[in-house]
Amino acid sequence: MILTLSKTEMEVVRRVLGREPKEAEWKLVDALWSEHCSYKSSKVFLRSLPSTGPNVIMSVEDWQDAGAVDVGDGLALVLKVESHNHPSAIDPFNGAATGVGGILRDIISKGAKPIALLDMIRVGKLDDKGKWLLKNIISGIGFYGNSVGVPVVGGELSFDETYNDNPLVDVACAGIVSKDSIVPSVVREPGLRLVLAGFTGLDGLGGASFASRKLSGMDEIGAVQIADPFAGKIIIDVTLEIAKEVEAIKDLGGGGLAVAVTEMANGLGAVVNLERVPLRFEYLSPEDIIISETQERMLFAVKPEKVESVCAKFREYNYPCEDIGEITAEPKVRFLYNGEPVAELPSDLLLSPPLNVWPAERKPRKREPEREVALGEALRAVLTHPDLVSKEWAYSQFDYEVGTSTVVKPGQGDSAVVELPNGKYLALKGDANQDLCAEDAYECGKAIVAEAYRNLATVGARGIALVDHLQFGDPRKPHVYQDFIDAVRGISEASKFFSIPVVGGKVSFHNEDKNGNPIKPTPLVVMAGLVEGKLARNRVEEGDLVLIGETRNELAGTLFSRIFGGGGEVAKTRLMEDLIASNLVIKGINEGKITWNKDVSKGGLAGALLPILAKGFSVRISSSQVIGTSNLLGKMFSESGGRFLVLTSDPQWFMYQAGRMGIQALAIGKVTKDGSKLVLDYETFPMDSIVENYYSFLEGSL
Repeated sequence: MILTLSKTEMEVVRRVLGREPKEAEWKLVDALWSEHCSYKSSKVFLRSLPSTGPNVIMSVEDWQDAGAVDVGDGLALVLKVESHNHPSAIDPFNGAATGVGGILRDIISKGAKPIALLDMIRVGKLDDKGKWLLKNIISGIGFYGNSVGVPVVGGELSFDETYNDNPLVDVACAGIVSKDSIVPSVVREPGLRLVLAGFTGLDGLGGASFASRKLSGMDEIGAVQIADPFAGKIIIDVTLEIAKEVEAIKDLGGGGLAVAVTEMANGLGAVVNLERVPLRFEYLSPEDIIISETQERMLFAVKPEKVESVCAKFREYNYPCEDIGEITAEPKVRFLYNGEPVAELPSDLLLSPPLNVWPAERKPRKREPEREVALGEALRAVLTHPDLVSKEWAYSQFDYEVGTSTVVKPGQGDSAVVELPNGKYLALKGDANQDLCAEDAYECGKAIVAEAYRNLATVGARGIALVDHLQFGDPRKPHVYQDFIDAVRGISEASKFFSIPVVGGKVSFHNEDKNGNPIKPTPLVVMAGLVEGKLARNRVEEGDLVLIGETRNELAGTLFSRIFGGGGEVAKTRLMEDLIASNLVIKGINEGKITWNKDVSKGGLAGALLPILAKGFSVRISSSQVIGTSNLLGKMFSESGGRFLVLTSDPQWFMYQAGRMGIQALAIGKVTKDGSKLVLDYETFPMDSIVENYYSFLEGSL
């Protein structure tokens, strides 16, 4: 029996019970008290995140499967982010596919129809293992999303050797529901029947505990769930059909039946008759039934008189559905098998693990001298890096137009945009920055929120809600824990500044390589926003380039520094500059002054120019107009925030408006239809081979 419980935690259990727990009870506690389910090492600091606001309907309340915000006209947006990092490292196809299935069930558990998926993927170097991981992760996401008819509308794909052994596979989903029809995940009264839909099998045994420890390198395939999107489609359709007939809905995710029943009871009690659970294999033991994480299962709390009608809907599709127990007033969770007790534990014990606040200490960062690199060499290295190439190889495997609501498609802008049933446009974007986080997790926490805010502004949208996913190594290591705390502080500060509530999220610890080295800190945010007025639709044509914001010589924690090393200053996140610059861009969109625009982030100004060059245009830049630093490498590759690159026919308008709003904007160059080349001052850099690499790298490598 492999448990992740500490000796201290086991003593707490024994002391509360006054006896030695049975094996099934240890497994029950292990699942509920796992980092994956309990947030025992993160909850203290997560409480600092702003989770309320005038539009918030449902936020990070305990045991709710997703957050929800009002988007007008009686509709609510439901938003959630999840990951399947450890499973994807072992079985990338099923790990990624079940990540999609799990996030979809989180959305439908609120009674919401899923309308859009995003996938944020981070893998290591593209050696044989890396190629195997990436191919199967992309295939798994496409397999599930395409099969159930939910479009994958955007995402990220990043390559960094910190993820060689431990890829990160984040999936976010947005759904829509009448705000008066949101279904809770918890109950408030006893007497309700517990109804389970779906077969229970051997896959995913101990998955929550597996996700709460580092990868062992042993055979852990049994902890990975198996994806069945065709069963998932039945679950989605029937759950949405019966949502108004049930009192609560819970997805069976991490911890399986053990966690779903206990969290749904919400401090009340429950009696579960395990012999009634529909099984894929007859010989499954009662203990395994409790903790199996077989996918495509849902738990419903149903009034007794409605049980038959609920199950009848599933049986129309020959899908298993059984009444397996009830919610009780006695605050105790009891699992029985043919009337004999298998596990019997107090609800308070299961829901109240001892919280951890580990020792924390900031890791010393060595400041190396700035590197001198020839500009041509730097341009080639940065602009051909896999992080900046076209991701069409990946998103072409996804059906991003199913449902016909996708307006801004993958590759067309910095944010995805879908049309809501009320005619409003919803923008979605996920952002992370492991390079900056490795230098300063606090500044990084602020920066990723600010970048997501800017990305939404590029399509004319303003953020209304976000969810976060905090991905780190072992929290018991002081440097790791300090980075976690700093990242939470940064995200919280930026969210409060922009008045954007954090309505949900996830924490993933124990992301390490085979030698026990933690990954670079990788907090991620997914922001949703509504277009204010006009929707921006980028098009590249001849015109003037305006750079909004100040470029500072901040090269540490950038893509440039990842490639070439060297030090320099770490980018500071100046939130007011992000806000003012975003306001200017949204104003420019609504007044018809923007032809094309992009926020300046990864790869700096050079990276922002690449999509223009890739369209076969030439760009001429006057470096003296890029203000804030005299260092040419800083001008081209600094990733300091608060900046946008705008293509316009009226540069004077931007300079005038910027002066009125309190920010800098200067015309820095021109775009012409003159072949792919970059002219910087008096030096010309041909871009043909870089553009060829932009389009061919991923397909050629894989």
